[in-house]
Amino acid sequence: MFEYVAFNPFNSSPEALANELTKKSAEGWEVVDIVTTFDGRYCAFLRRPIGSATHQSPSTAPTSAVPASTSGAAPAAWYADPSGRFELRYWDGKEWTEHVARGGQQFTDPPVA
Repeated sequence: MFEYVAFNPFNSSPEALANELTKKSAEGWEVVDIVTTFDGRYCAFLRRPIGSATHQSPSTAPTSAVPASTSGAAPAAWYADPSGRFELRYWDGKEWTEHVARGGQQFTDPPVA
């Protein structure tokens, strides 16, 4: 069983992303896919076996760390889809958006109220 995380650093340069992903691999993360987001940045989907996690900062928290009804404290990023219809759904920092992903491909799907 794996835990998953979407990693989308602010710096969109491929070189900077490669450096960050090298650091993540040292923490046990494996790159599943890298996609371009709607705003032109890169988002890497990572996974690692459950139980290999050590202390995690909010930017590297597993997708399951964000509750289905958040108070807005979570940073904007891809998280596990609270509806369960897709693997990931984008949280814009205030609310769930229609942007979803499954198997590394992005789709749109209205969020469940």
